[in-house]
Amino acid sequence: MTNNNGNNGKSNLFKQQGPSQPVDLKGQDLKFPVTFNLKAVMTGTRFDDENKQDIVSVFKKLDIQYTYLDKKVSAKGTYTSFTYKITLADKNQMYKMYEQLRAIENLKFAL
Repeated sequence: MTNNNGNNGKSNLFKQQGPSQPVDLKGQDLKFPVTFNLKAVMTGTRFDDENKQDIVSVFKKLDIQYTYLDKKVSAKGTYTSFTYKITLADKNQMYKMYEQLRAIENLKFAL
């Protein structure tokens, strides 16, 4: 995703899809509770522990079950991705999670 758009380093797509605009699942329903791997890509300007703490604080605040799985650093060291296995209870919890993740300063995107 390209990103020179003046949105604090976040892509337009990430900024536009807020809690009132769910992703089009092309006719499929998302069944809750749902468990999936969430990848959060962060800029490499902070220590890993600080980035992980920001992500985990969202999970804890919203009572989201999570397990840390993996960390990967981009080839140039510009970005670090953290992967968590999470379980979401309902759509409301999912929307709140993405809304709060968007507020994390160093987060580029989460999927």
